[in-house]
Amino acid sequence: MGAQASNESERDDPSLSLGMASPITAEEAVTTELRRAIREGLLVPGQRLTQTEIAGQLGVSRIPLRDALRRLEVESLVKIEGHKGARVTELTADDVAEIYEIRIVLEAKCMAYAVDNISKQTAQELAVEATASADDTLSPAQAFNQRRDFYNDLYRHADRPRMRRMIMQLRDNVDRYHLLSDRAHAHEAHNELGDAIADRDPSRAAAVLVEHISESRDDLIEELRQSKSVEDEA
Repeated sequence: MGAQASNESERDDPSLSLGMASPITAEEAVTTELRRAIREGLLVPGQRLTQTEIAGQLGVSRIPLRDALRRLEVESLVKIEGHKGARVTELTADDVAEIYEIRIVLEAKCMAYAVDNISKQTAQELAVEATASADDTLSPAQAFNQRRDFYNDLYRHADRPRMRRMIMQLRDNVDRYHLLSDRAHAHEAHNELGDAIADRDPSRAAAVLVEHISESRDDLIEELRQSKSVEDEA
């Protein structure tokens, strides 16, 4: 995982590697790479994280790796289980319902604040960015990262930095499950959202967003329940 955000959307290499062009610590570089791998599905929910193997792939000692895993546990992306080691966090249908309940409240407010604050020029730029992930030449991982960058850029205009950080952490926790899903619905929703942003209509933008993420929630919960049903029958 590259230390620079631009590298995240450009690479589809399934291996782990560190890009340390910028002056960051080994712990920060490892955290960024593991976070990317989890977000993009290279490290899947429930997967055991063997420290010796990962440290070898990344070319670091186990000390920055352990510290990175602790940071990712705070973000709910990793679960450390004592002597059993660490694994990528799995979500149940109830977990997803709770996360989306919080997201709907926070993101509706953040969306309205952001759209209310932007200039006409910024609105036009964000409207274009809202639909950029519909580009069929993008891989699923590239489209995923483009959408994430869009929301992160947009929510910065809300002037609610703590709210934005909470939202992006919650998004990272559930969006990894959506990565390989059908993107058609997301395209339609982002077209509508782009129109609302271009018009600088906070209420409509928030309403479109809530409808979109509510449908995403329902789809994911149904998928998880079906998966659990199959496992119970096996």
